[in-house]
Amino acid sequence: MRIAREDLTVLFNRFLDRGESEITVSHPSDEIGDLLTIEFGDYDDCTIHFNQSVEEYAEARNEVRRNHPESVAKDLPAADDYVKAVLASGIIEINNRDEVQKLVERYGNPDLMAGHRPVFAGFDTNLLPWRIDRILGLRDPEEGVGYVNGFVLASGVRDELDWDYKCHDTDPFVDAFGDQYEEYWNQPLGEARHGRMGLVRYRNIRDIQQADEIDCDTGDEAIVEGYDEYEEEHRGEILLFSNDRTFVERARSHTILAQWIELPQTLPEQRSASWKEVEHLLHMLAISFGNLEVPSVTIFGIWRGKDELDWRRERLKLDARTASLASHLKGDLSIVETYNELQMER
Repeated sequence: MRIAREDLTVLFNRFLDRGESEITVSHPSDEIGDLLTIEFGDYDDCTIHFNQSVEEYAEARNEVRRNHPESVAKDLPAADDYVKAVLASGIIEINNRDEVQKLVERYGNPDLMAGHRPVFAGFDTNLLPWRIDRILGLRDPEEGVGYVNGFVLASGVRDELDWDYKCHDTDPFVDAFGDQYEEYWNQPLGEARHGRMGLVRYRNIRDIQQADEIDCDTGDEAIVEGYDEYEEEHRGEILLFSNDRTFVERARSHTILAQWIELPQTLPEQRSASWKEVEHLLHMLAISFGNLEVPSVTIFGIWRGKDELDWRRERLKLDARTASLASHLKGDLSIVETYNELQMER
């Protein structure tokens, strides 16, 4: 059963109806095991308990490398990518949040009526997979207001994200973790999934939010030059964000307002979260890990036949391990989808 990320409340409510207000999210391998525990409260009052530190997760991943082929271990997210996936949910913040806030408050929200130059945000390749536009809170896409007047995206960044390393041999994964890994067939592996998430984010900003796209080659210098030319031609101000200090210094040498983003390297023992943040968390982790186990359900981030529309609509696949639960979930999801369609028709 395919389900959009924002409809995961169907699954959450079914847990609560079964009396399961606390669930464990696990990877199917013996080495990784339990990742985190979710306590469901009111809509804005969930608690996430991280069952492993980053160091413990890194060691568990190394144990997978010792016990299974290298291709299997490489498919698991590196420890820093695991933390980035959590960051993308909004549950934790970037380390230099105050520094970034000072920058956007100083240069953002220009008074266009007073003749001030419009301000646009741009991103380096390394940030786009992690919902960075939302994490930084630069602009509300629904209200159309915020610190920036829009976004400028570089085609060189898009091309750097557009690489695919697909699985054409599921046997090592099935042997290591179980039959559900037959679903890996012809789907992106490891870091290629992060690139795919970055492409989805790029297209979301370009097609749905207010954004211009500049044509440039790949590589830091070409991307920075593209932004520099755009700034000159459009008499606007670019706020350019990157996790790469060298990229930031290169942009500053072109007099572009560039800001380094310090990504977190650790996970807290626990954190409060809203249901929406939990939806994003499960979506990001299911794609990063390929699939996850929750009570009586396997959540697939990738599966045999997952297509471009599934990626764009942030769909997951649920495999309920009992016929009764599967029937309840299908019925609940049908009601939600019908309601959503009626709302769109209004």
